[in-house]
Amino acid sequence: MVFSSVIFLFLFLPVTVALVLISGKKLHNYLLLFASLIFYAWGEGFYVLLMLVSICINHAGGLLIVRFPPSGI
Repeated sequence: MVFSSVIFLFLFLPVTVALVLISGKKLHNYLLLFASLIFYAWGEGFYVLLMLVSICINHAGGLLIVRFPPSGI
């Protein structure tokens, strides 16, 4: 799926925007993450796995930075 496709413009985007608008503020990030994964899976499933691995590594790195802040900051 590309941004200029008919399916994206008239189905995926309106449904995603509507769900974000009716969901609570706590669910926005999860909903957008899920929509992003669906969007990428539509084009190539392998990249979803790559994105999930990248998300996990970045999240773990962020947790380590919070737990052990670098000196001088």
